[in-house]
Order: sequence, then C-alpha cells, then structure tokens
Amino acid sequence: MKDKLKEPSSHFVSHQTRVALFCGGRGSATIIHELLHWPNIHLTLIVNAYDDGLSTGALREFVTQMLGPSDFRKNLSYLLDPFSEGQYALKELLEFRLPQTIRQEDISNLVHFIKTEKLTALIEPVRSLLAQLNQELLVPVRQYLNAFFTYAEDVNLQFDYRDCSLGNIIFAGAYLDKNNNFNAAAQAMGKLVSSRAVLLNVSQGENRILVGLKEDGQLLANEAQLVSPQSSIPIRGLYFLNHPVSASEWESLTDKSIVGKENWLKSRETLPGISHEAEKAITEADVILFGPGTQHSSLLPSYRIAHQALQNSPALIKALVMNLEPDHDIQLFSTKDIIDRALFYMNDPYNLSRVMTHILIDTFCTLDNTSLQQEGTKYKNIRIIYDTFSNHVKRKVHNGREIVRKVLHELESAVINDTDHASSVDIFFDIDKRSLAIHAICEEFIETNWKNHFLDVQLAINQARGDKVQLPDSQKIIDENREGDFPEIQYFSDWLNDKKSEYLVLLTGDGEYRFRDVMLGIKLLEQSHFGAVFGSRNQSRLQFKTSLQAAYGERKLLSKLSAAAAFFISAIFSIRFGVIFSDPLTGFRIFKRSRIAHRANNIPVHNKATPITIAKYLIMSNVEIAELPVNYRTFSGFTDPQSRIRRGVKNLVSLFARHKL
Repeated sequence: MKDKLKEPSSHFVSHQTRVALFCGGRGSATIIHELLHWPNIHLTLIVNAYDDGLSTGALREFVTQMLGPSDFRKNLSYLLDPFSEGQYALKELLEFRLPQTIRQEDISNLVHFIKTEKLTALIEPVRSLLAQLNQELLVPVRQYLNAFFTYAEDVNLQFDYRDCSLGNIIFAGAYLDKNNNFNAAAQAMGKLVSSRAVLLNVSQGENRILVGLKEDGQLLANEAQLVSPQSSIPIRGLYFLNHPVSASEWESLTDKSIVGKENWLKSRETLPGISHEAEKAITEADVILFGPGTQHSSLLPSYRIAHQALQNSPALIKALVMNLEPDHDIQLFSTKDIIDRALFYMNDPYNLSRVMTHILIDTFCTLDNTSLQQEGTKYKNIRIIYDTFSNHVKRKVHNGREIVRKVLHELESAVINDTDHASSVDIFFDIDKRSLAIHAICEEFIETNWKNHFLDVQLAINQARGDKVQLPDSQKIIDENREGDFPEIQYFSDWLNDKKSEYLVLLTGDGEYRFRDVMLGIKLLEQSHFGAVFGSRNQSRLQFKTSLQAAYGERKLLSKLSAAAAFFISAIFSIRFGVIFSDPLTGFRIFKRSRIAHRANNIPVHNKATPITIAKYLIMSNVEIAELPVNYRTFSGFTDPQSRIRRGVKNLVSLFARHKL
C-alpha cells in the first residue's frame, strides 16, 4: 500500500518554493550555492550559534553573553555575490584572519581609520579590501567596527587579536550595535551582504555552553572539544548548560555511573527556545533539508531546539543529506546510527510525526552502510535514496546540483500526489483538416523513443480520419472531435480537471511540429524551474519567411500585416507583463502539472478563452514560461489566411481582457 502523502502546504500556491536548510559552517556550501541559482526558491539557512573554538571562544569570553558568530560568518560569505567587486572584497574581508604578527600599533591604525577614513597606515590586504568597498558597504562596516573597539576601550581589557577573523569582529560589533541582540545582528549582517537568502539563528539567543558526554563517562566540556580529535567512544548525549563545568566539579563525579553523570548534566541544563523567525521558516517550508556537517555541534543541537516545529511542519519533503565520511564526533557511527540520533533529538525516535521523509546517501559514502541496506528502500517510513551525491572529481565534497535536482523531483512527485503518473504525457494534436497526414504523424510518434523516458504516453488527434497503427500498452492514439478556432482550450481544461498526467503537449495550427522537439521541451521542464515551454517558430529568419509565404502566397499586404501583428503582440506582452515572447501565437505549448496545479481551479477557461488567455494567466500567477526554438513546417496551398487572421484577432482581444486572480 502506498504511503498517504500530506496535502501541499497552503504556502505552495505562491509558486515560490520555500526551502529551510539546517546547516553548519561549511558542509552545505555546494547545496547553498545551487539553491541560490533557482530564482523560484526562497532559501532560509537555520544555524545554531553555540560554537566556541579558538578565536570564536575568545571573542565570546571577551563580549559577555554573546554567542559564537563563526558559522554565521562562513554562511554569509557563501551568500555574497562573487561577481561584484565590492561584494567580493567584503567576502575576503569577512574571511580574513589577522596575522600572528599583528601589533597593537596595527590595531590602533584600524581604529584611526574608523574615525578618519584614512587607509594609508592599514596592513594589507585590509587596506586594499576596504578601498574596494563602496559607501553602501563601507558605512555599516565602519559602524560595526567602531561599536566593537568602543566596547574594547570601555571594558579596559586586553584582547588577543592574533588569528582572529576580522569577520567575527565585525559581527561582534553588529551585536553590540544592536543592543546585544544576536538575532538582530544576524539580520543586519544578512542585509549587509544583500542576499536573497535569509540567515537565521535557531535559538532566541540565550547564552549556553554546549557539552557532550561520551559512553565511557568522559566529558567534552565545550563545543570545541566536540569537534576536535577524540577517542572513538561514541558520544552519548548533548546538553545546553548555563555555566561551564569546572574540573573540580567533574572530578567529584568520578565514582558516579554513566547514568548518574547524565542525570547531573540534565539537572543543570536549560534548553534554549526556538526563535520566532526560525519556527516560522520551518512551519511554512515546502522543503526542509538537514544538511551534512559536524553532527554533534552544528546539526543535532539545532534539531533538539527546533524539535516541536519540525513535528508541526507540513513540509512535503524533509530530507537528510548524509555525510560522505566519518568525522571526529561520529567515528564509529553508521548511517543508521546518524539517522537514529537525528530522530532522537527531533524527539520522534520512531518518526511517527514524519519529521523525516527522505535520506540521500552517496554511493561512494565511506560510512558503514550495512545495517541500513538490510532495511531495503525504507527505514522507519523514510525513503532511502542511493545515488551519486558527491562531486565526481572531489569525492569528499557534495554535489549540490544533484542533491537539489533530486529533492525538487521528489517535491514535484509529492505535489501531484500520484507517483504512478508523474512521468506520463498527454499530447493533443489538432490536425486541422489535414487528415491525410495521419499516417506520417503516427509513424513519427511510434519512432520516437517514449518508453525510455515515460511510463505512459497518449496522443489525441483532433478531427482525424483513417486507420491508426498498433501500439504497445504504454502508448495510445485516440480520436478527438473538438470544434472551434481553439479546440485545444477545452482539452487543456479537461487535462487539468480530469487527467493525471504530469505533462500536457498542445500541437495546433496549420503547420507541422516535430515530436523530437516535444522531447526537448519536456527535458527542459524536468531540469529547470519553468512551468511551461512555448515553441518559437520565429527563431529562424528563413523559417519565419517560409511560413508567411506558405500562408499568404503573393498577397504581400496580408503577409506584412501578419508579420507586424506578431511583433505587435510581443510588444504588448512585454509592456503589460514584463515578458518578451518572440512567438506568442505559437501552437507548440507544453505544460507541467506540478508547476501550475496550484492555480488549476482558477484558470479562466470559457468560450472566449484563447491560448493567450492561459499564457497571460500563468504569467500573472508567477509561473515561469520558457521559449524553445522548434522546427515548424508549413504547406503551400493548405493554410487558411482567414482562419489565421481570426485566431490572431481573438488572441489580441483576450490580451486586453481583464481577469482577476
């Protein structure tokens, strides 16, 4: 029996796919980069700020009650635009670490620059990087640096600047500038990098010390120890403490059992609350990704803080991207162990509330996979997907493109709620009185390699006469008898309401289109964010001239008027909707159900509707439409100029008709 999928989130109707990605500092970099390439994806990064290693730990001690900015700084650098000189310089500035040879004089020169904007005395590359920032970037950077150094002067304490990330200092300044509000600082830094993505702290900003307890009773006293080289003994639990554990306190517990030590840590723990922004992002997401990374510092603590929101989220896809190899904190963990640990911290060890729907495992993964493979294709009602999710050149790096492609494919299958029809195609071919061509049409149809790509293909031929060929069970040719100037409109309506195929192909008009172009159009929809593909007959100058000549012969006035009308309608489209179509009157159109189904009940289909009506409505509904050059052949003496003009006028009228969304 199939698993019953949840209904699509109401937020899906905006056609903007909301993705919430749990990540650490570096593990999800390639996934983030790929998600940013998709214009219809609204990306939110959810990070915890309990890192305290090296200079980050020193900075947290220096600026009391502040959380660790390191992972936020790293993610901000991924969100910067590398093609802008100023943004590139800002990226380098955020990642720059002050040298071990840094002197107090160099720091004084930096403070002097903040007050005077004089760059000459600054160390390189800080001087040249700051020189590349425009005022829009330079003003907030100086403002945040000034807040930090003013604080340093007021507390009158020495800070060791050696090997400290300049980006961490800027972030700390933003924290101080925003009245010691870490989440407000994260928002300000996100605004600084001008990213489409949103970077959120998973917690409300409570200052906690993240510690771990190993199965042999050893204490990992802070986050730095959780990520550092350690014994292979597994980590038993994670705890958020209000205060560090002193050496004497832990020594007093030497005689206690592992359960006794565990209870002692629990009694001193206060779990941070989830931030309102993170909770909203999770509960409104269409897709939740649990990225790869250091499990016991970057990811598992975040799941624990967000566990209730994860259980309440109606997201259709909640996918865990498995690490590619063991890390210090998961040396003896198998893939199954990591999944179980994640479910445990989501407070749903048996996945009863569907906190996880998919697991993506790379075929080259070096983690022990034996026990999970014995489970088959599902584990605790979670679908297991094995594929090449690593870079084919760098096997220790995830392939962001393949991960995002697979996740979006799974989302679309869930949206149409019927995977048996996800790869089915309906084709409506209006033969337009050209019945003698039916054998040629059927011949090309059966010669096209449908079976290697689709489970089921149906060709409906309008106004056909004559015998058709025998086909395999997965392919069908049927007769249609639809009248009017636009017989495809009613078929489109029937497809939306009564059929289940993922793709609809409309081939209409007085010329001949090729099925091989249909395959190209569907492939484009499969690999992109577009909801429809229109075939342009005007990409070839020769093809355009031949079409007009076949339609109007020596009637040059009609030919010129027809050409002018095509460009006029293109111009109107551009003015009214901000979309340029080279061939808005094309008879080659392909639609993808999962990208337009959220508007299916509202698309106006009536006796005055035209192909332009549908195109206009999809554009108004924020459905992206691609244009693909296609082969188009016309036949001299067959085309009907009056019919062409009539259809063109009706399309033009519908372009100006008003339809409310």
